[in-house]
Amino acid sequence: MKLIEGWPAVLIEKPIRTVLVSDLHFGFEAELADRGVRVPSQAWRLKELLLELIEEVDAERVIFLGDLKHRIPLSSWIEWREMPKVLKDLRRIVDLILVPGNHDGSIASMLGDLVTYASTRGVLIEAEQKIFLLHGHTWPGQEILKADLIIMGHLHPMVSLRTDVGGIFKRRIWLILEGDRRILAERLGAKPRRRKKLKLIVMPAFNPILTGISVNSLTPRDRLWPLVRGGGFELKQAEVITLNGERLGKVGELEHQLWDMET
Repeated sequence: MKLIEGWPAVLIEKPIRTVLVSDLHFGFEAELADRGVRVPSQAWRLKELLLELIEEVDAERVIFLGDLKHRIPLSSWIEWREMPKVLKDLRRIVDLILVPGNHDGSIASMLGDLVTYASTRGVLIEAEQKIFLLHGHTWPGQEILKADLIIMGHLHPMVSLRTDVGGIFKRRIWLILEGDRRILAERLGAKPRRRKKLKLIVMPAFNPILTGISVNSLTPRDRLWPLVRGGGFELKQAEVITLNGERLGKVGELEHQLWDMET
C-alpha cells in the first residue's frame, strides 16, 4: 500500500491493483452557480484525471470512499446525466466500488449497477494488511477493530501556510494518525482482540476545485468527526504530508506556527 506521489490517491497492490480516491463531489459546480460563480461542468476533467491515474498505476479496480456526488437533498443535471456517463466509461476498464458518504443519498437511483455498493459503515478488505475503508461521517462497524490500517475521506484536509509577504494559501494534504484501539472499542461497545495501535490515513479530496478544512486553523466545532470525537485519535498529533510527499510536521506544531505569525 502506498500514497501515490502527486495524486490524492492510494494504491493497494495485492491481491488486486486497486486505487482509492475520495470526495469527487460531481455537481459541485451547481452549488457554485447558486452563489453566482459560473464554472462549466467539471465532469469531463474528473474523468480525464481518473483515466490518467488508472493508466499510470495500471489499476484493475477503483474504490470511491464516499461523496461521489455533491448536492443534497436535491441533485443537479451533472449528477443525473454526466456522472453516470463518466462511470460507465470507467467501468469498461476497471471494477468500481462505492463506500457511500453523507452526500451519496439516493445515488443508486442515478447509477444503478454501474458500481458495487459497500456499507456506509465501512468495509474491511484483505490486502498487504487488513485495511478498513470508510467515508468517515458516521461511526464505523465493529470490523474496524480487526484492521491494521483505516483509510477515510470526508474532511477534505488542507493546511494553511503563510508566504514571506504575509499572504496565506492552502494546500491539499494527507493526515496520518495513530489511535488507541481500546478507546475505539469502548465507543463501539466491543472488546479489542488486539492491542496494537491503529493507524489512520485521512485522504485529500480528489476534486481539485473543492474547498476544504484547514487542519491547523480549526475551531473546536470543526473537529467533531466521529473517530476524533470519540477520543481514539488525537488530531494535534496527526502528521501532515503534501501530495508531493513533503512532511510538514504535526498539526499542533503547524497551529502554533500560524498563530505565532499572526501575533
